[in-house]
Amino acid sequence: MDFVYAPTPQSSLPDRIIAWIRSKGGDNAIVVITVDGSMRPHVMLLARDEVWVASHHHLRIALGESSQSAENLRLRASATLALYDADLACFIKTRAMKGPQPLQPGTVYCDLTVEDVRLDTPTKAEATARLVTGLRFEGRAERADIREKLADIGS
Repeated sequence: MDFVYAPTPQSSLPDRIIAWIRSKGGDNAIVVITVDGSMRPHVMLLARDEVWVASHHHLRIALGESSQSAENLRLRASATLALYDADLACFIKTRAMKGPQPLQPGTVYCDLTVEDVRLDTPTKAEATARLVTGLRFEGRAERADIREKLADIGS
């Protein structure tokens, strides 16, 4: 698949992406990529219920308090989220509004400003290629408590 680049960055989440993130279910995985102090990428997976869409320009994520990703967000205030599902490939580049903050014991949250959204769509030459499933967790219990706490911040 080739990226379809707009002349200027799209800093607003499309309604389709918001609906996908807000859908119930903790089995869908979202790839989060941060950069460590040596500028090496670090990849982690979040479940859809660990990401809250506050607006078209603002996401909130929950992550382990002592995770490498939390430390990376303290050091470098950027993260890229990648969503993959049936007929969906999307990359969201973000900037942390401030470092991770306590959410509950062992868990922190970070508010992210959306800077760029890229939808990957097939070209004519790739017309028969398509994603048929996304990344999924097996046996993971849904975490409605995390989603509710992320939603309640600032309310």
